Amino acid sequence: MTVDTEWLVDFFRRQARLGFEEGDYTRTRNSSRELLQYVPDDAEAWALLGEAALASHDSVTALRAFDQLLELQPQNADYAMKLGQASLQAQDWPAAIAAFQLVLELQPEHGGAADALSLVGQLQAHLQALGQMPNSQPGRNDLCPCGSGLKYKKCCLEKSSQRLIRQRFDQAFATENWQQVLSLASELSDNSQALRRAVALAHYQLSQRVPSYPLIKSAYKHYPDDLELRAALADLELDHDINQAKVLAELVLAEVPGQWRASLVLAAVYAREWQTEKSEAVLLELLKHNPGCDLAWQRLSHFLRKSQRLDDDLLAMQEWTELCPGNVDAWCHRGMSSIMTLKPEEGRVYLQKALELDPNHHEALCWMGQSYKAEHNPHKALEYLSRGLQLKPDYQPGWNMLGEVYRSVGRQHESEGCFMRALAISPLQPLAWNNLANTYLDGHVLGEAEKVMQVALQLNADDPSLWTNMGNILSAGKRLKEALAAYRKALEVMPSYQPVLINLAGVESHFGNLDRSIDLLRQVIELPGASTNLLFFANYHPDWTGEQVYQLYRDVTVKYPPREYFSYSNERRTDRRLRIGYMSPDFRHHVCAIFIEPLLHNHDHEQVEIFGYSLVRREDNVTERFIDYADHWRHCVGLSDQAIAEQIRADGIDILIDLAGHTGNNRLQVFALKPAPVQVSWWMGFAFGTGLNQVDYFLADEQMLPAGCESSFAEQLWRMPAPAVAYLPPAKMQVDIPPLPALANGYITFGSLTRPVRLNYKVIHAWSDLLKRVPNSRLMLDSNSFHDESLCEFYREQFAAHGIEAERLLLGYTSPATTALAQMDIALDCFPHNSGTTLYESLYMGLPVVSLRDRPSMGRVGALILHGMGRDEWIADTPEEYLDKLVALAGDVPALAQIRSGLRDEMLASKLCDGLDFTKRMELTYRQMWQRYCDEGEQK
Repeated sequence: MTVDTEWLVDFFRRQARLGFEEGDYTRTRNSSRELLQYVPDDAEAWALLGEAALASHDSVTALRAFDQLLELQPQNADYAMKLGQASLQAQDWPAAIAAFQLVLELQPEHGGAADALSLVGQLQAHLQALGQMPNSQPGRNDLCPCGSGLKYKKCCLEKSSQRLIRQRFDQAFATENWQQVLSLASELSDNSQALRRAVALAHYQLSQRVPSYPLIKSAYKHYPDDLELRAALADLELDHDINQAKVLAELVLAEVPGQWRASLVLAAVYAREWQTEKSEAVLLELLKHNPGCDLAWQRLSHFLRKSQRLDDDLLAMQEWTELCPGNVDAWCHRGMSSIMTLKPEEGRVYLQKALELDPNHHEALCWMGQSYKAEHNPHKALEYLSRGLQLKPDYQPGWNMLGEVYRSVGRQHESEGCFMRALAISPLQPLAWNNLANTYLDGHVLGEAEKVMQVALQLNADDPSLWTNMGNILSAGKRLKEALAAYRKALEVMPSYQPVLINLAGVESHFGNLDRSIDLLRQVIELPGASTNLLFFANYHPDWTGEQVYQLYRDVTVKYPPREYFSYSNERRTDRRLRIGYMSPDFRHHVCAIFIEPLLHNHDHEQVEIFGYSLVRREDNVTERFIDYADHWRHCVGLSDQAIAEQIRADGIDILIDLAGHTGNNRLQVFALKPAPVQVSWWMGFAFGTGLNQVDYFLADEQMLPAGCESSFAEQLWRMPAPAVAYLPPAKMQVDIPPLPALANGYITFGSLTRPVRLNYKVIHAWSDLLKRVPNSRLMLDSNSFHDESLCEFYREQFAAHGIEAERLLLGYTSPATTALAQMDIALDCFPHNSGTTLYESLYMGLPVVSLRDRPSMGRVGALILHGMGRDEWIADTPEEYLDKLVALAGDVPALAQIRSGLRDEMLASKLCDGLDFTKRMELTYRQMWQRYCDEGEQK
């Protein structure tokens, strides 16, 4: 995995600039340092580093930065002035005098330098009197008075500055100010083994395991009897050579029995060797003699959680607080353990105890925020995280937490900023790079996402979650073969890593392997996202009956929360204005919005009061239109199921409509609580039922729901007058229809804009027969997925198995869709799961469509559309009839040309495109549902 260094340089340059603009000097300093690793002579990076250091009183770094800038630009008086200011901060009087003198040499009229030099001159006189400063002060570029022949700045001035820096370095090491140790060490010309040892330990103490490993290893070679280095190296070898880690830990313990760090290493070794009892015994023995060893308690907690011994973990943290009731970290970690074991409310009790001991404990405050995030309460989460980070702005885990909160509510810009701050604090932290990549993936900025993930993988190529995310990015970019390799790499580095199976299932589905996809998802059904994908793929399975699909839905939804509400205060009158609630993640630029908009736009607000429950993460101009259509708008992203349900009850909703089904970001768990007396799932979101008894009705028409299909649904079926939808052609479809391509080509072009998941073996067989029955015809498959050449090659092979030459297949992706449709003569529908939006678009562009009625209800979408526009003759009930109708259409080119010229007007004149009529029929349907509820109560 190669990192794009040019991009990385630009990334850190942007972070340094932004950090300085926002006064985030830690971000500026760290980003500038990373930039200078790649471009050592970058003047802007040195300037930003110097300014940020000067502003935050890091005088040593400022001295180095402005000194370097003067080397790059010797005539720059501003840099000389800044160097003087940094020297004053450092109380390096000779350096300050030399710098201000240089300013006046370059700009004799520089008032600031003259004033500064005057003040330092007064101080100089006092220091000379005390014998702390020589009587004469050469300029920076003068020959050094010591006679070395070197410039003063490169001789005695530098030696004086080095002595001062060394004093501060020794003080920082003694007080364990590790960050300052590293900062000062970079300014020392000393390259002794003692300095290298100190730097190695500083990196290690700052948990910078990757850079500290070679440094500690090298230092240990020169100090083989140093037990501190030996214990540190033992710890670091856990990432490289577990046997060597064990040897080193045992050597330490042989000399100092019970040494805490070596004991922790030995416990980790036993854990990795699956000698769990020994591992735990070492930790318990350590704590028996050292109950105040905070790190041992933390490691014990981590060990127990990783072993899925969650109750034991909580008991251990309880014991820590009982043994050390005044230890704020003990209470904090007890709270953290509760949150990580999905007990956020309990965790807050312990975190509050920590805050009683120390109201300014930044970690407890941040984890308090994390507890509220776990309960989908972003407002409270933001409150506590902001407080914690104000107290300790360089607490990197807090920025990661805050970034995830912003990401959960769709505020991607703020999320990006948080993860960038986390990276500025610790550029070697893979988690922050991973989180930043996810933010870019959410926004479909795939180029940036990939580059970010390359950095993360360079830092830790053994983390399966990073390889999984790289696969997600590649998959989103329609690079399926590369995505598959990334997912397999995740399993290679950790064969037990289950989350990647969800992603593998998605790739398998593109290649028609639905049985494999479903099998993978069944293995990880408890993981987030697995059940939604499982139901999605089941819908498309060519051999499953409606009853089989429904049973899978029941298996999944049985784990949804039980019904909570059984009584409602809604006035049971049929003549009043009804309160209708719509819930959807698609109140935005999305295909579903095309069908939602005619309904919301045409509602009679004297008859119905409209509430929108928005699950939209990234709002846009379409969202703004929907907000205007509603009487009330509720932003529900990030809120818990309970909070949304309580809002619905507070709003007094009479009929709650689900517009999503089991699509991504749905909140059917809210419907499971039954917050409204009448709950409905409209077919348009998912074309199949919810599997929930708490949803009263599945709403479609008789085309989608023929008599006798009730056994495939948990809901009662409500068949409204057809069609149960209205199509509002979007602006992108407003193009002229060109002449029939067959007139110029001399052959018929069949086509489909479908996704590959619908291209099962039955469809491929039928379409192959069609191409054989219509000589010289072509098949055009055009969708975003066919960007991927490996996918194109797969489907060429599938058709080749049926005797269809590759030359007769036109595979690729054309944008906009109207351009692709303009090249087709007849549109093909898939089965058993029909196409949706692409059928409307095909008809609107003058293409006749033949649809095979299959299993209810997703297998009868085509019939709903064609019946709705009065073209029942294009509906087939058997595969043979399906092919015969297509062959007949292809055999009459003049008739095709006539159909093409008039089909759009015919469609627009039909009920299929009459939004007002559809809305009136929907309002009548709602009124009838409410009438039944008023008369009979609940139907289940």
